[in-house]
Amino acid sequence: MRALPVTATAAFAALLLLTACDDGTPADGKGKAADRKPAACETGQVRLEAGPASTAPADGDTGEVPVTVLNEGGTCVLDGTPEVFLAGASDSETVEVPLTEGARPQEITLAEGDTTSFVVTYVRGTSFNPADLHFAVTPGPETKKIPWTYGGIAPTEDGGYEMSVSTYQQTGD
Repeated sequence: MRALPVTATAAFAALLLLTACDDGTPADGKGKAADRKPAACETGQVRLEAGPASTAPADGDTGEVPVTVLNEGGTCVLDGTPEVFLAGASDSETVEVPLTEGARPQEITLAEGDTTSFVVTYVRGTSFNPADLHFAVTPGPETKKIPWTYGGIAPTEDGGYEMSVSTYQQTGD
């Protein structure tokens, strides 16, 4: 049998020791890589698409506008509820769309190319005539905007508007 030089044997033994100590913990010390959840989604990495809508044809009728959110970035998590507001022409008036009563937020993980959706429900009227729907993943200055082409919104008795937004809904498989 042929003997290996001492330096090669020592180097091989050191290499084995170093690899045997790896427990999968990232160098930053924040837990095992498999245990970390993906980062939160950001408004800039998603694309919106509205419809097909069930529009309210006349004052007093209820309409629903489904909005699909497509993740165009890396895997991320939506945790909470959609931040939605409607804006008048030239953003002259902006009105936050309240969460549907009794809705419970859910956490949704979106891989790149995955979608989720939410629904804006409204009662048609002439009190407020939005021009655009604005959406943000989280509260902040960055929003995505799509045209609102579904008519005006009826007022409530307390000075608000007859509209609400659902939580994110899982789509696909």
